[in-house]
Amino acid sequence: MTSSDQKATGYASMARTPLILLPPSEGKSSGGGGHPLNFDELSFGALNPTRVRMVKSLGQLSQRPRSSKKLLGVKGAALEQAMADNASLNEAPTQPAIERYTGVMYDAIDYPSLGDNAREAFERGVIIMSGLFGVVRPSDMIPAYKLKMGAKLLRRGTCAAVWKPLISKSLGSEAEDRVVWDLLPNEHSAAWDPSKVACQARFTVKFLQRGADGQFKTVTHLSKLLKGALVRHLVSNSAEASEADSALMLAARFAHPEGYEFDPDLTTEVDRATELVFVRD
Repeated sequence: MTSSDQKATGYASMARTPLILLPPSEGKSSGGGGHPLNFDELSFGALNPTRVRMVKSLGQLSQRPRSSKKLLGVKGAALEQAMADNASLNEAPTQPAIERYTGVMYDAIDYPSLGDNAREAFERGVIIMSGLFGVVRPSDMIPAYKLKMGAKLLRRGTCAAVWKPLISKSLGSEAEDRVVWDLLPNEHSAAWDPSKVACQARFTVKFLQRGADGQFKTVTHLSKLLKGALVRHLVSNSAEASEADSALMLAARFAHPEGYEFDPDLTTEVDRATELVFVRD
């Protein structure tokens, strides 16, 4: 059992918290003050054999600019930086995943500003999916890297295809009898099978804009900002977010400054999950 898994076991004996599934960020901070990558200290130690293969393959690929450009989908200075990061995965300094991942959603979560109870709920309940590491907890120490979940690094297909059976098994025990808040985009949803997870309930979210003609349009450009604000709401009210019976009432109390509010009439069951819909007129 890894040190992070031992910490998780200790958490399990404490108050129940919701399980919140998040994607990583496209952008990542550089540097870090931690020691080089230590697989044995990462959560979900059963994933380590595959993590080792992924890190080795990505490091080897970083020596081939043309292949890296195709795999990573970037060019110019961004490609050079990504190749440098991927070439030094085993030697580079690390930092907690919650500090490594940046971007709109993580800025909206604003982890450092959370109160003590909310921060504890975040650390206990959040799991971040990663094309390179499978899944990590916020406190896991990881280096800077570049790899999308939809990239094809190994011969078995995309990273999502490689990780799917492994992540599904890991989440199967982690999510048992817990409420799961699934805030994953499609690319990362492909990396696990919810039907293999016996959770208490699973909630997904959708944000809609009502037009002048009364028709709804799915919001995409603000979705990361809105999901980040929702995560803050969930961990700040973790007792309610961890029970299916109180989750709808908690959703009804979420009002984002951008004007999105919960609409129970549009909330439906989709793929064995309750899709909570938030609307702005």
